[in-house]
Amino acid sequence: MKKILLLLVSVLFTLSSFGQSSIDYSPVNTVTQVGDTLIMKFQYFKGDGGDLTLGQFDFEYNNKLLSYISHTSQAPNGASFARNNWGGYKYIPKADADADDMDVQFEWWLTGGDIYSTSADWSIERITVQSASALEDGQEFVKYSFRVKDKFNSGYDNYNDIIKVNWANYQKSDGEQIQTTRSKDGQDLSNITGGNAGSFVINLKTANSSNYTDYSYTVFDSSGTSVASGEFDESGQGIIAEGVLSNNVTYTAQANLTESATYLDEVVTVSDLALVFAEAIGATDGPTGQMTTFDYFIQDIMGDVVGDNNGVDFQDSYEILAYLQGVDSGNSNLITKLTQTEDYSGIESTYGEVLSDVVTFAKEFTPDSNASNVSIDLAHGLRGDVNFSHSWTPSVESGGKSTSARTPSQRNSVYKSTETANIDLVSEIIDGEIHFSINSDVEEMVGSQFNIVFDPNVIQLENVIFDTGNEMTNFSNIINDGVVRVGSFDLNFEASVKVGTPYKLIFIPLEEISNTSGLISFKVKEGVKQDGTQINFIIQ
Repeated sequence: MKKILLLLVSVLFTLSSFGQSSIDYSPVNTVTQVGDTLIMKFQYFKGDGGDLTLGQFDFEYNNKLLSYISHTSQAPNGASFARNNWGGYKYIPKADADADDMDVQFEWWLTGGDIYSTSADWSIERITVQSASALEDGQEFVKYSFRVKDKFNSGYDNYNDIIKVNWANYQKSDGEQIQTTRSKDGQDLSNITGGNAGSFVINLKTANSSNYTDYSYTVFDSSGTSVASGEFDESGQGIIAEGVLSNNVTYTAQANLTESATYLDEVVTVSDLALVFAEAIGATDGPTGQMTTFDYFIQDIMGDVVGDNNGVDFQDSYEILAYLQGVDSGNSNLITKLTQTEDYSGIESTYGEVLSDVVTFAKEFTPDSNASNVSIDLAHGLRGDVNFSHSWTPSVESGGKSTSARTPSQRNSVYKSTETANIDLVSEIIDGEIHFSINSDVEEMVGSQFNIVFDPNVIQLENVIFDTGNEMTNFSNIINDGVVRVGSFDLNFEASVKVGTPYKLIFIPLEEISNTSGLISFKVKEGVKQDGTQINFIIQ
């Protein structure tokens, strides 16, 4: 639909020309972000034109990107001022003329042709200033105040050409037309920050990928106030809805694992103990010793379960050994276990990075939907989990220890599940008791661990019989109702778990049973060698 927006001017004029003047429009202030107030001034410059007594101009602004606040007349004392406005229209310039030639465009408006089209995105403003005496060069007509709106979902990718002067009617006191040009094609705004970042996604990075829904995220603003939180879905994504985060605003994010996860007692195992103990010893192939056995700097943090920030030492290995044995050391520690999670998280691309000799967990991110910064990868780790069984392995180059005895390819494999071995389980009823035997022919194991699950309503653990060798430190303890931890570890890193039947568990039935099917199963079944190689057992 085409419209002619008419405003009758009570001054006669002729369409002759006299020199050339200009209409200038420019910001009074600098705006940098969504919500700022933009103040525009519209101004007359005489140039080589004649004396101006009537100044009338028509401009349009993008109402999707700007909202009108107010206008203030700058007309000199004694001059008349008028403002008209129409929403939902956009000017159609004369096709065969220069769009900057304001008096020609005004003549085009006088023809009454297809001057304006309907457009919900644009609004028309028209200003008329008339004075009995000629306006001074540089005289301002009016100032407009607009609020900068968020371009999110506006249909516009930038703030270009948000204001345009369409035509100008400059006249002398006798009605003679003055040639007029405009100072620019349109007003642009650049580097506008803020605004709705749209839907934002946090991708969780963890080795515990079968339990994504046990993790939650929290996003904080610069003041430390939580602005978004939620749980990760089955695919490991936390989706923050539109309107919550703003573009070009810096936030921090953290991930946490619920303390009620039933597998938390499977996080820190004998494999972690072996790695922490080896690091505390500092042994190498040579007699000088004192060389790291860790492959990543982050392991110095994760293995420091005492929390004294002194790296890994014998106190840390003692705490883990006591934990596995079910012994109360009397000390507080930061071991991840049931009802206690010690979380570390950070942006995956820098997770575990070393800066100025400090391991970092950078959490800051800045959404920018225009630059496609609409998601982050958030890595998560747990204190005590130095073999990364339930934690993310750093990928940043500076996070790897070049002094490690391992080659880069070995380090990148993180020695997880590097070996598998068979174990044979025998469960039989003997003299009314259930004898559950773990048979192994695996050699060179300095440690092993089995978290064994049984039905406490049907059977009761009576005894654990060890036949691991005279030099092994053995442990067995009930870690919760129906779960017993059984294992061994050589503190000297020399003896191996004896081949044969190193472990036998004796259960007493609490009710009459004819077989043991379904009564006993495993949550953890692993061994570890002196070099930290983890052995995953396969049940035959």
